[in-house]
This record gives sequence, structure tokens and C-alpha cells, in this order.
Amino acid sequence: MSLKKASVIIVNYNTSGQVIACIESLKGEHLQNIVVVDNASPNDNPDSIKAAFTDVVLIKHTENVGFGDGCNIGINWVLDHTDSEYLLFLNPDTVIVPSLVNKLLVPFSSPDVGIAVPRISMMNDKSKLWYGGGYMSWFKGSARVPGYGMNANAPLALEGRDVEFASGCAFMIRRSVLADCGGFDSRYFMYEEDVELSLRVLSAGYRIRYVPEAIVYHIAQGSQGKDVQSIDMFSGENPRLPFFVYYAARNRFFTVFTHGRFLQKFLFLIGFIAWFGRGGLNWIKYRRLDAFKALYRGLKDFAASP
Repeated sequence: MSLKKASVIIVNYNTSGQVIACIESLKGEHLQNIVVVDNASPNDNPDSIKAAFTDVVLIKHTENVGFGDGCNIGINWVLDHTDSEYLLFLNPDTVIVPSLVNKLLVPFSSPDVGIAVPRISMMNDKSKLWYGGGYMSWFKGSARVPGYGMNANAPLALEGRDVEFASGCAFMIRRSVLADCGGFDSRYFMYEEDVELSLRVLSAGYRIRYVPEAIVYHIAQGSQGKDVQSIDMFSGENPRLPFFVYYAARNRFFTVFTHGRFLQKFLFLIGFIAWFGRGGLNWIKYRRLDAFKALYRGLKDFAASP
């Protein structure tokens, strides 16, 4: 399997130190190219990545286009400049366990497998699961990951199986699937774009395979700063609450109303009202009027979107 050609894409935004650690962990992997897309980081020195690894392809974009379009820039470079059969995507705040690439390539022996996803554990406590397979919850309007935060070696986390959701944190996709389905939806900017891509790949008839033998460690919310890493993103205590509320609300509506059937849309609307009720009480408690304004803007922008 190692003879198959694979390239890796990493999007950087103020995380060059983490990117360097991520690339360091890739030593020994069978990779054709390592492509880093810098999203116009304002408080970073992306050139330090190139200084540390001269063979890395560093693409310095002139504006922050978000995670999805940052990945798309990397995708276009790989498709235009290489013959890589597989593209591996890694968040900058990840490190891999050796032989990740070879292990992710195994399920692609089945021609209908379009994406392979590793087991992801939390960097600060590797015994805790961050991703061990996921499914689409239409009630939530997003993906759910069974066992999140629990034992990373629980039976379900160790079970290789077909899943409905591939986390954008770390996954491998066939080049031909990207040619067939396209890359990330440019509307999303941040969050939920991996849910939408997963649904699109499944709708095209491909399978998503969870590979527990392939392991990645993840910090989570690495580009958001230490002040939000230990706080629930929708909590009134979160200093960046409006940012999360805006993109979660808008993008979940994008996903459900793009891919959902009538009953799934109806179920989502019920779930959204319940989510808003719980969140709204918390935001009132912490006097977060900015969260309500962000929610309004998110719904307004969804409604105005073509």
C-alpha cells in the first residue's frame, strides 16, 4: 500500500508552532508532498514552517478564507501539480502515530470507499476519545460522535466500521472522489463543513470507513487560543461565544436545508428550538446579548444565501 501516492494538506492560522510539530510527526510516512496553506495569519510567522522543512510547499494566501476554502486552495495545488491518488487532511494542532498513512490506505482496496478516518484522541489526555466514528443527527443538524471524551479504547472506539461522518480534523480522501464530488463548500468558512462534505460523499454512493488502528492526537480549537479550549463553545462564559453561535446556527441550516428531506428538516427545527431554549437561558444568565445578535445574523445570512 505504501507505493500509492498521498499528499497531506494542513491549513495554518496563527499556529505555525503547532504545524511544525505536526509535520515533525509525519517523518517516516510515505507522502509525496506536504502542503501548508497559510490563511493570512496576522500574529504568526509562517515562514518559520518553510525554514524548518525546506521541502514543504507553503502557500501564503492574502486573506483569511476560512478552513474549508483554505483546504480547497491546497486541494487545487495538489490536483494541479501532483499525481497523488490520495489526499490526507490534518488540523495544525494534531500529531500522528507512525504508520498512519499506510493504515488509512488499507480500506481503499474496496473501490467504493471514498474516505478513511483515523481514531482521534485528546492530546492532553490520550486515554480520552475525541473521535471514534460519527453519524448525522438531523435533530442536532450536525454530527454526533459516540463516546466523545470517554475511554479511547472502549469497544466501539476500537471497532472498524462504516460511518456517516468524517471529521475534518484528520481524514484521507481519494483524488477521484474530490473530482466527482468537489471539495469543501465555500459558504461555510468555519465549522460544519466536514459534516456537509461527508453527506455529499455518501450521497454520491461512496462509503466512509473508520480505521481505529490509525491514530491521531488532537489539541482541539488550536487556532482559537487557550482561553476557549476548556470551555463549552456555547457557554455564556466563552469569550468567543458570538463567533461560535453565528457559524453553528448558519451552517447547520445550510447543511440540513441542502441535504435533508422534509421530515429531517422538521426534526431539525424542533431540535433547534430546544437548543436555542437551553442556550438562551444560559446566555441570559451571563448577560450575553451579543450571542442573541450573532444568532440573528446567522439566520439572516442563511435566509439571504442563494
